Amino acid sequence: MSIRQLAFFILIISSILFITRLHAQENCERYTVETLPLLTKALNNNEFEKIAPLLNTIQASCGINEYIQRLRILILIIEKKNSTKAIDLYWNNQFDKSLLQRLDAADQDDFTTQYEQNKAKFHFYPLRHPLDNLIKLRAKALLASDNYTLSSQETNILHLFADTQEPEEIPDQQANTQSDEQQFPTPKVYRNRHKAKLGYVPSIGAMSPLGGSNKVFGTNLTLGFMLMSSLERKLIFEGGLKVRINANDRNIDYNYDGSEVSVNSSATAFIGGAVGYKVFDNDKFILIPKAILGIDITDTGITENTYSSGYYDPDGYYYDGGYTENMVTINNIHLGLGLSSLFRMKNQKYIGFELGYHYAPYDASSKVLSPIQANYGSLALCFRF
Repeated sequence: MSIRQLAFFILIISSILFITRLHAQENCERYTVETLPLLTKALNNNEFEKIAPLLNTIQASCGINEYIQRLRILILIIEKKNSTKAIDLYWNNQFDKSLLQRLDAADQDDFTTQYEQNKAKFHFYPLRHPLDNLIKLRAKALLASDNYTLSSQETNILHLFADTQEPEEIPDQQANTQSDEQQFPTPKVYRNRHKAKLGYVPSIGAMSPLGGSNKVFGTNLTLGFMLMSSLERKLIFEGGLKVRINANDRNIDYNYDGSEVSVNSSATAFIGGAVGYKVFDNDKFILIPKAILGIDITDTGITENTYSSGYYDPDGYYYDGGYTENMVTINNIHLGLGLSSLFRMKNQKYIGFELGYHYAPYDASSKVLSPIQANYGSLALCFRF
């Protein structure tokens, strides 16, 4: 066989495989679209005997996937049948990762766009589908029911399906224990998805000087937006921006260009972060002491016009020069200690308070001629999304 014949043969085979795969995907999408409303209706009406045949229809066209196996496990537990093999199959295929990706995508504002662009990735099963919510409700009901004696495997996977906090991980059993559960490996424990995610933390509060007579900055409003690392770990990291509105302040004597001028600040920006350590966490309440480090940038109200001449870039293009307006600021280090308390709300988000001590030597610069209090206290209300 010549090289040309071999290339032609490979092209024909590749085309056949591509067309076959495309046809299979079209069949999978068609059967899924037709069957999902029937599955939703059957689960909603507790017609569990209708669900297995419907799942078999989808699986025949699509193969096994996350939501098929999720629903099979749920029905087995509801009907008090042995679910061990079905649960092992779920973990072994890492369907838990697929479910977490699905839940995270469904949380986004552009979930519709994400689904339309990745239908095959989501197995032609739309994000935020009513069936997902029904499975969550059934899983929560099973966990709360006194009519079921659930194994540790079933408990953990139901917490995954319900998208709730998992129980504590079960320790390995001793070798001489003759319980039924010793026949199987220690079940995988589902982590709390909401705690594991990166947190967005807006805040509002107040900062006030602590004693002293040099109270240039009084009690003022603070606004902030920080990014917070996972709450699953003991060590917590934060970074972002906070702004203090200097409405309650006095003028500052400032050395500007060799002359003493009186300036008034409209705002101070803190850019930095904190490192905290989670000392208490019972899921509903979290306590985090932290160390704060950053810089303060304080507006003076002075602006400078800086002239730059025109220039040619390496490609020969000429850029006109001109004047640019720059703010004159007072910059200093900002150190502090904080204590954050977070309370979990019903929607798995957090609300909390943060008490802080801050050391900010504004008059450390030789250009600042007024003595300014360096010690401050703060209290803020924050939310973690």
